[in-house]
Amino acid sequence: MPDALNIVDPAPAAASRRPGDVPEAVRRRYLTEARDGPGLGFYHDARDPSAAFRDHGGRLATDRSDPHVVRDLVAIAQHRGWTTITVRGQTAFRREVYLLAHEAGLEVRGYRPTERDRQQAERRRETKAPDLPPSAADRLRIVETVVRNRIVEPGEQNRILGAARARLASWLERGASFTTPERSRPRDLSR
Repeated sequence: MPDALNIVDPAPAAASRRPGDVPEAVRRRYLTEARDGPGLGFYHDARDPSAAFRDHGGRLATDRSDPHVVRDLVAIAQHRGWTTITVRGQTAFRREVYLLAHEAGLEVRGYRPTERDRQQAERRRETKAPDLPPSAADRLRIVETVVRNRIVEPGEQNRILGAARARLASWLERGASFTTPERSRPRDLSR
């Protein structure tokens, strides 16, 4: 597999650089095999002649710009605790990584987004909130407002908001509910 398209963790102190350390949802979507090239290969199907992507620990490589594969690569980077990624390869690949990584709260190096890219990334981020129950979406909006007003650095904002979204999603997956308790009625103290 040519290493034309890469996502690299530039920080040596990342939480994880171990090949095969992937989110459970990604693990369920792929079959893995360590032969036919360096790194651990992830295959969609047992009949696939080439891996969808290869995991080298501190680097994830693919030879395709498939948005589903890019989504999984970004999910792996986020799962491993990478806060900044360096992307290499074709412009379409780097752009897709930027859009998905921005949504996940990761800082992306190796791609300079256009104004339209930034607008699309913001639109994608905003359209995720309606999937949340109203009370959870309200809480997320409060967190976003505080972070955007208190944190100046956009990369740091994205990292914090990505972590907040991931934590909220995790809570919801485990069955948490964010209902606002009914306000107690004022008591009549005139008696």
